[in-house]
Amino acid sequence: MNEGGVRAVYHDGLSSRAREATLVFLPLGRLRLEAEGLAPEEFERGQARVESRLGNAPRFVRLPGDRRCEVRDHEALDRALRDWMGGGATDRAAGWLHRVEQSWRLVALAAAAMVLISWLTIAHGVPWAAKRAAFMLPPSVTDRLADETMATFDRLLFQPSRLPAERRAELEAAFAAMMAKAGETAAYRVEFRASPRTGANAFALPSGLIVMTDELVALAGHDDEILAVLAHEAGHVRHRHILRSVLQNAAVAVVVTLVTGDVSSTTAAAAGAPAFLLQSRFSREFEREADDAAVATLRAAGMEPEHLARALERLEAAHGASPGREEAAREGGGVMDYIGTHPPTRERLRRIREAGAAE
Repeated sequence: MNEGGVRAVYHDGLSSRAREATLVFLPLGRLRLEAEGLAPEEFERGQARVESRLGNAPRFVRLPGDRRCEVRDHEALDRALRDWMGGGATDRAAGWLHRVEQSWRLVALAAAAMVLISWLTIAHGVPWAAKRAAFMLPPSVTDRLADETMATFDRLLFQPSRLPAERRAELEAAFAAMMAKAGETAAYRVEFRASPRTGANAFALPSGLIVMTDELVALAGHDDEILAVLAHEAGHVRHRHILRSVLQNAAVAVVVTLVTGDVSSTTAAAAGAPAFLLQSRFSREFEREADDAAVATLRAAGMEPEHLARALERLEAAHGASPGREEAAREGGGVMDYIGTHPPTRERLRRIREAGAAE
């Protein structure tokens, strides 16, 4: 073999056999491969692709037909490439990349930049994109998500409502009348379930379905409090909070996958929408928007926003929370806790009552 070339290990792409080889970089941009037991073969420069240097990891010279030569003598290969390519841009770029990889300061700077970019993406980019995507999804998607989620809840948590049919119809009619009086044209549907396991609860699904438990109906001191809670849930639907939250969680999983390479997190996020809706806590921003929507609906319908504040206080008391706590205690509670998923705060109660006083 030619002793003036670069020593390598040749793989033919057809078998697992490795052969000792030498790469000889010839004038006019030609490359000769001299592999053990094979006739010498020459290639044009465009037929050979030399991978960039990354630390002390072996580099490969890729050849046609999935063939490759593994090179461990980086200095010899770099010298040969400088002469072969005339110190061209490709060689300079590879050298720059290697110098960056060898500098702990530059590596630390790159890591810090990655953390900052990831944080900005998750904190600002993901919510922005999720909001726009949520309003673009067709009804077929929201209906399917709602159907699958309700099927999971009915299997695991809920029982058929024990309220008399007349009572359910009365509340449904009152809600429809309130929304019509407030000028709401969106289609909402109210369903009732019994759930001793979750207690007094209400939640909305992206399709416009609002579910309320018998326990919440029993807890309310007045039907107007029930309607106020339904107006709050309608606000979540109107602002697409449920979809935005699901999309944000999925997008965060994708960002984590891109940064860490953990594909399982994306798969889990895609399959976990019911679990997310079961356990998540809405953000303060979402709660303020839903409260504002409920207050606007109540006022437009000629009702007092105070009904919403009283309903929240009853829910706090029923679930063992206190108005000064940011989040209700979850230990020992039901699987889905209205106060856990909709944490009332003094700020929320104050804003609702101030809105009522401003009439």
